[in-house]
Order: sequence, then structure tokens, then C-alpha cells
Amino acid sequence: MKTKIVYCIVSNNNDIYLEQAWVSIYTLRKHNPDADVILLVDKGTESTLTGKRGGIRELVTEVVAVDTPDGYNAMQRSRYLKTNFRQFISGDLLFIDADTVIGGSLAGIDNIDAEIACVPDGHRRFRELSGTDTDIITHRISCTFGKMDFDDDFYFNSGIIFVKDTPLTHAFFANWYETWKYSAFEKGMSLDQPALFVTNKKNGHLIKELAGEYNCQVAYSLKYFYGGLILHFFNVSLPMLSSELSVFYDDCFYRKLKEYGGVAHEVKDVLDDKSRWFNLQTNMVDSSHYVFLSSYVGEKIYKSYMENTILYKLNERLCAYQYMIKTYFKKLKGVKGDKG
Repeated sequence: MKTKIVYCIVSNNNDIYLEQAWVSIYTLRKHNPDADVILLVDKGTESTLTGKRGGIRELVTEVVAVDTPDGYNAMQRSRYLKTNFRQFISGDLLFIDADTVIGGSLAGIDNIDAEIACVPDGHRRFRELSGTDTDIITHRISCTFGKMDFDDDFYFNSGIIFVKDTPLTHAFFANWYETWKYSAFEKGMSLDQPALFVTNKKNGHLIKELAGEYNCQVAYSLKYFYGGLILHFFNVSLPMLSSELSVFYDDCFYRKLKEYGGVAHEVKDVLDDKSRWFNLQTNMVDSSHYVFLSSYVGEKIYKSYMENTILYKLNERLCAYQYMIKTYFKKLKGVKGDKG
């Protein structure tokens, strides 16, 4: 595999970002043992890669530490690395977010015929996203960058990015960083995807569609599980996405890795056995249910259900009475029909 793999991490001893990357890189190595894996970090993170945390160095080809702008907090340093990684590392690259698990060989990425390629957010065309998602996206972009036409085919997910080493891609990333910097510091919008959308529009839609198997977004679709090469357990604000669904939504799993200083014991047992990545009691929901559950109302009702609040108990009793009355009249109608 000629394409280099890049992870960008800003972490300290108190968080689990390094451990998330460790899980991803461990599973990547199982299927791609000869891949060049670059861990791009800020100088502060590099200084912590000693002792137990230093074990991650054994899984990567190289740790590249760069200076970040003065005054940037951890999140801003992370965005700085992500929007600039093209400038720090030579060769064709595949950026992979830390909150992922690798399920197969990534060698096919060498055959991508695009200068930059990403998977659409939600595995859908922009016009096919749910009304709630579209409203949120367009509101964020309009409030940050002003009114514009939203006639693009895709709103790309930035969790996985394939990028060739060309003058056009270097210019694109320089533009992405400047666009994000304006968004973050002038408008208070620190997310990188809106800035990526605007940058892509400014650069003549340079980003092309990457196959969904390279960024199987767990919260949005099961379609790509069969051939999923990269499973993306990204952080979305849905209460239903918890340890009840998968071990990868459980902070305790990563803290065990932190405690052990590496992939060992039950952590290794889970990562080596794909059947344990998802829990047995895992149910599917369709798009309409997902849209409801991800709405403000859906989240409140779900929270009320989980906490078994008085309001929920009253509503449950009311629904039970309604069902009993409905059933009674159905039976009554049936009896009258028999007499006729």
C-alpha cells in the first residue's frame, strides 16, 4: 500500500483521545501490517507519549510533532492539525479520525482516481438528508459565512479524507485552514465540516465521492457493514448511542486500555473478535424513527422514558387506557356483527 495513513491527535493524561486512536491503529495493523502510519501531534501531546502512553509508538511508523499557534486550546489545536495535515506530510494520504475501528484491508485506496475524496455525511446526497439535518447544516453555514446557494450534491463527512500530493490539494488545505480559522475565531463556529463545505465550493468542488465502505457511519446506516473497511463511531448527541449498542461507545473500554498501557486482557479479546464489537441486543430503526429520536422532542421523550419520570408514567397510563378502550370497542363491534 503506497498511501500513507494519518491520525491527528491532541491528548493529555485525562482524556481518552489517545486510547481511541490506539484502538483504531491496532485494528488497522491487523489488516494492514505494512502500512505507513503517521501519528501527527502537537508538541504538548508528544511530551506525554512516555511510560504507558508511549506504547502507541510501537504501532506507528512515525510520530510527527508540530508547533501550533500560541493561545489555541486543545480543540483548536486539534482542528489546526486536521486542516493542515496535508502541509506537514508528503505523499498521498488517508486521514482517519481516532473514533474508528478498521475492519479490513485499505490497499484499494491506492486506486482512487481523485485529488481529494470523502464519503457523504449520513451516506446521502445533500438534498436527501433529513429535514432536521439539512436545517441545522444550512443554518450553521449561513450564520457563519453568509447566504449562499445550497445546490451542492454532497455535504461531506470529514472523518475520513483521501488526498493526493498535488499543488491543488496543498492550496485547498491552506484555504480550508483559513476558512476554519475565520469560522472559529470570528464567528464562534469551531466545527471543521462547514468550513470544508465552503472551501470545496470555492475550489470548484474538488472533493469527489469516496465509497461508503471507507467511512461506515454507524449512527446513520447499516448498508455498508457487510464490506465495511472503516467503521466510524463518531460522536453524535443521541442518547440511544450508548454502551448498550457497542463497546466502542463505552468510555470504560478505553480507560481499561489506559490502565493497561496497551491492548491487553479483555480489550484485546474484544478487538480480536468482531462478533463482540456490537452487543447481542442491538435493534435497528428506520430513517423516520431516527429523525424523531434525534429531534429535540424525541430526545426529551427518550430521556423521560429512561429516567421513568412521573410525566412518562402518566403518559404511559393514559396510552394504556386508550388501548383498553380501543380494544373494548373493537370487541363490542365484533359482538354486534355476530348478532347481525
